[in-house]
Amino acid sequence: MEQGINIGKLFGIQFRLHYGWFIIFGLVSVFLATQVFPDTLDNATNLQLWIMGICTSLLFFASVIVHELAHSLVGKANGMKVKSITLFIFGGAANMSEEAETAGSEFKMALAGPAASLGLSGIFYVLYINLNGQSPELAIMNYWLAQINLILAVFNLIPGFPLDGGRILRAVFWQTTKDLAKSTRISTIAGQIFGYLFILAGVFILIRTQDWLSGIWLGLLGWYLSDTARNSFRQYTLQQILKRVTPVEVVASDIPRAKSTQIFADYLTQTPNGDYILVEDENGLAGIINQHSLKNKDNLKSTLAELYTPINEIPVIPSDTNALDIARRMNEDKIEIVRLASEDTRVSFITLDSLIAYMNKASEKGFTDA
Repeated sequence: MEQGINIGKLFGIQFRLHYGWFIIFGLVSVFLATQVFPDTLDNATNLQLWIMGICTSLLFFASVIVHELAHSLVGKANGMKVKSITLFIFGGAANMSEEAETAGSEFKMALAGPAASLGLSGIFYVLYINLNGQSPELAIMNYWLAQINLILAVFNLIPGFPLDGGRILRAVFWQTTKDLAKSTRISTIAGQIFGYLFILAGVFILIRTQDWLSGIWLGLLGWYLSDTARNSFRQYTLQQILKRVTPVEVVASDIPRAKSTQIFADYLTQTPNGDYILVEDENGLAGIINQHSLKNKDNLKSTLAELYTPINEIPVIPSDTNALDIARRMNEDKIEIVRLASEDTRVSFITLDSLIAYMNKASEKGFTDA
């Protein structure tokens, strides 16, 4: 489930603010109002500095949105589904339900973000030149925005996955070798190496200059980059495994059964474990109960017949669907249980828990080790 606050939609894409974004927004605003602008504007009041800091910080994150939106629109133009764009503590991320199908699509989508940031940098610099002699306050705001968008573009072009430069690197190797797995491996290793270099640079700054803010921030950025690169390869590898997994292999085989006349509280006393219940009446299997959705204490007094979801209301998955597509369907539709289509009278269910359990087993066997 995605965390954050919905702030609107554009081009059919949901925009969100992760709760951690408010931390970085506050830090950037404070940094601008107390460090950057006072050094340039001697006559500005504290109120002016804070207004400038907050407004510039908002424009900076609007620039991050434009960067991610460029990725998303190019991705949509190449047939990819974009669910949302989320701003979080380390920047922004577009949530796409699938990867690019060709190296060319990957290359264009990855390049779109830095190109947008470079374009914004140019626009803000032109505004700075035109405002420099008229409004020092607006001029310095635009100058900082020009600088930070240039930095954003250059940083994202570092050739390490999952940065845009890493995706460009993967696209180039993919086009050359025709081997996506090998290309992903190379680009994620590059991402980890650059992450470690950032951490070392942060430690060096701390020791040499005593600049704690820059050193710690650079170290955290390096940790985030190396960790995300490692996890990205694990995720990619697991996705390739799930593409070859049939629905039968992830079926929930241990869901307990109970009579529809039984009181829910009595059932919990007798069978305290398990998140799902198959409910039977005089005609056989009638429905299923997902205990995750039962939050009302009054449900304890109800019979199971009053609580179950009828079988025919459970979404049906075709028997030829692979486990990866099932996981995507559950995520996109925000459902925790599906029914497997069958030509005979048997009824099988795939739950979010059974799918996660299979993924965990795959990880334990070393399928996703980077």
